[in-house]
Amino acid sequence: MIVGPCTLVTGGPEPHVLEDAAVRIEGSHIAQVGRAGNLAHAFPDETLWPARGRVMMPGLVNTHVHLARHLARGLGLRTPGDWRRYENALSAEDVSWAATAALVEGIRHGVTTVCDFHRSGSLIDLSLSEVVSSASKVGARVATCYGASEIDTPLERRASFDESLGFASQLSRGRPGRLRGMVGVQASTLEGVETLLADALETAGDRLAVHMDLALDLTPAERWHAHGGWEAAPLPALWAHAETAPRGLLAAVQERGDALSVVGSGSASALVREADVAWGSDSGLNAPPLPDLSHAFVRGARAEMHYQRLFVHGARWAARHFGEELGVIAPGAPADLLLVDYRAATEFSARTLIDHLWSGLLRAPISGVMVAGEVVMDNGTLVTVDEREVAARARECATRVWARL
Repeated sequence: MIVGPCTLVTGGPEPHVLEDAAVRIEGSHIAQVGRAGNLAHAFPDETLWPARGRVMMPGLVNTHVHLARHLARGLGLRTPGDWRRYENALSAEDVSWAATAALVEGIRHGVTTVCDFHRSGSLIDLSLSEVVSSASKVGARVATCYGASEIDTPLERRASFDESLGFASQLSRGRPGRLRGMVGVQASTLEGVETLLADALETAGDRLAVHMDLALDLTPAERWHAHGGWEAAPLPALWAHAETAPRGLLAAVQERGDALSVVGSGSASALVREADVAWGSDSGLNAPPLPDLSHAFVRGARAEMHYQRLFVHGARWAARHFGEELGVIAPGAPADLLLVDYRAATEFSARTLIDHLWSGLLRAPISGVMVAGEVVMDNGTLVTVDEREVAARARECATRVWARL
């Protein structure tokens, strides 16, 4: 398949912008990038997915999301206790339609890869299957785990680890493609961070990555004092809610070579000056954060950091985890592509790209999405699932969950 003609943004740390471009797809990967006319002439029998001059960009990576919390929208849940009651009220069907609806929302906003942290009370042996089944239906790329929490009993934590480990092994035997397993832990104190990370790293071994959900509520005076060193793992861990961590912990994480993720746009303003961070949506909108209005007159370096956060740091971690060069449009990379309805009224080039992202490109509607060479959305319509049915079934599930609460 050939996708073009388009204005192509290559992604990566130093993006290029190519006019009148096209990409040629073989299977799930990009085979060639070049001039639209040249590729059409060289491969006249290839199927054409017409881009009609839109902007093509790499798919986005959401590094921290709770897909099963999608049905809580409107409940106003805030405290850890609120979320525990919600998670305990979920059935397997609720998890399925919550994850499906959240992934559909992500596709509409250009999110092709998500890193899901899952908890659902008594459904420990059912819910991860529902999450990946939803991912397969929608066509999204998903890494997931059943998170062990500091509030769990030792037996409950062991059961969570065993579920994540067994599920990851099951996926690997089935040639997972767009699906990956992880080991997840959720810490609410600094003491818990060290204990849980050690347990998680031992469980993950050299095959799986660790997803650390920092549910910390610290005073500014609290400091990190590690009691022992952490050895770097073959796969870098992912630390969500890094904005809540003390600087000593962040320094230790960076020394290990792990990835940091923050939620929202304003929360990264101080942290981003001293660390490379990716973005996550947590329990909110499965969509990339827009630049803060407060930053509107301070573009330059901050706008560049916002680009790196959305297009580089999360994709770099995900590439290690999925074993493929995500976040770029280049030969050999997975064909995870977006077509954006953005018609630039001024020069659109590598020199002006950051200003276009800041001022309009991130707000433009996405009309086409491809994941691993499969067209998931075409001309603004999802082709893998019926959005109306997904919304209707999710609302039915939400009504029942809310009643249980």
